[in-house]
Amino acid sequence: MLEIGKLFSHKPDHPMNSVAAARKILKKLDEAKPKPTPIEALIQIEGWANSLAGADGFACDDRFLIVAEIESKGNLLAADIFPEYFRRIHTRDQDQRRLYELLHSYWSAVAAAYARCVLDHQAGESGAARFTPQLAIAAARSIRASEHAERMRQLRYIGSGAELWESPCRLFAHAEKMEVDHVSIVVHEREVHSTVRAELLRLAGMSLAALHELPPEQVELAGRILERFAVSFSWSTEPSPDCNFVLDLAEGAAPRQRRPDEAASPTKRFFGGGPALPKLEEVGDLVAKNLLADEARFGVEFSQAQIFSVIRHLLIYLGPNPPQRRFARTAVSAPVEIIHGFSSISPRLTILDAGSGATLDDNLNVQQRKRSDVQLAAEVADEVPETWTMCDRSEWGLGVEIPQRPGMWAEPGVLCGIRDGETSPWWVGIIRSVEASEFGRMHCGLWIMSKRPIATHLRVIGNETHQLANWETSSGGFKYSYLHAVLLPDGVKAHDRPVMLIERQTIWIGEIYEIMAGEHTRHVRLMELIEEGADYMRVGFAWMAPAAT
Repeated sequence: MLEIGKLFSHKPDHPMNSVAAARKILKKLDEAKPKPTPIEALIQIEGWANSLAGADGFACDDRFLIVAEIESKGNLLAADIFPEYFRRIHTRDQDQRRLYELLHSYWSAVAAAYARCVLDHQAGESGAARFTPQLAIAAARSIRASEHAERMRQLRYIGSGAELWESPCRLFAHAEKMEVDHVSIVVHEREVHSTVRAELLRLAGMSLAALHELPPEQVELAGRILERFAVSFSWSTEPSPDCNFVLDLAEGAAPRQRRPDEAASPTKRFFGGGPALPKLEEVGDLVAKNLLADEARFGVEFSQAQIFSVIRHLLIYLGPNPPQRRFARTAVSAPVEIIHGFSSISPRLTILDAGSGATLDDNLNVQQRKRSDVQLAAEVADEVPETWTMCDRSEWGLGVEIPQRPGMWAEPGVLCGIRDGETSPWWVGIIRSVEASEFGRMHCGLWIMSKRPIATHLRVIGNETHQLANWETSSGGFKYSYLHAVLLPDGVKAHDRPVMLIERQTIWIGEIYEIMAGEHTRHVRLMELIEEGADYMRVGFAWMAPAAT
């Protein structure tokens, strides 16, 4: 039955002034001839959501129902468009940029439209009492849409604006005041239960997880993992050992690491990984053993190695002791030469192959030679180095500015060769972080993995269950596989084990390789996958005892 208050109310001056009007307009969009493309349709949907966020005169409950109609249609379109954007994730061209801008604008508009419902409720506008049962859902949807918009920015390594946290903090504070912040809700149909708090913690996890250090595929994967595990984060109004982060609702600023002497206040909320961390570790263990069920994966587009790498990253940055910069940076302005990719880097390094006469000990110390006596295949360094501008440096890191035209390939996880002068040796490093502005140059942080890298080859032997002597037949009929590797004599060890880079491929922990380096070749066993990049894998290994003769 129509309420008396609504019977005499005036409809707002807006084409979508009722649910029926909204449905009629959206139906016309579906029936238009010619039918608009998903991109064309989402442009219109984004416009309607944006107008609903700014239009006055709506009752709180009416606005919510109309925004829900718009979002229901828009989410279907966004789900069609995002895979195309993701397919082009490594292509920085105008088409990719337009897809980014559309998706970011859409999610921002949805967040603002739902936020307007909540803020009108807070101000006691018309329909506030009728809207109260939907308050938690509206707040959760707004915060989630803000997270989707922020994820789009992170996928392009564009830093968050100062305004990102203003609305989520205000919405959560009101939900908390109304005692619905922890109430179990279904944010959208056919979803698992969530809470307003869980949606805020998911956004907080995105903010704290240093996503600018991950390749773009892994940025998206991190978001999907947090969707599942943020609900298990710890939460408190008081400082506690398992709540090492703090969010001040009054400041409306990004969450940060809690100071050791941080005191409680009425507007501070403390949180941490808490129970989510052991759950993440459990999934990581299953991935490492190749036991993660298909239905538990976070999308068919992600490899086991990528899932493992992202879980390790989240455990580090959302754990009790997030990394801190260890080396002081010194300001400098100088050119630096950069190449990228395994195939371009390895020919420029000191090459050590079988029969070279050099020795290789357990610590990867060798008597280096500029050219090997034995080459398995001809190698040509065909990439012309790009010149970037170094702006700061430490012992094992560089900060660089990338000109607009070069460096279109630059993103976290890319393997680089680095040289600060024509007569200097090439170092090996990776792009550890990228920060971009909407326009102009990008800033990269480079981590130098080794200043004395050695290029060599590996011969694939097999796994632990096979005897090495049985792999090669007496007729020589067995065909070995070879791949490039880069040894890192001065690199950071993994659990006191030496580390090397190998070409990206499917590997199994425990697999055995023969290092084709030095006067006497030796066998190693892969012990740990540390991380996976675009064309390389960083692995820890152990030396094997010589086979009995």
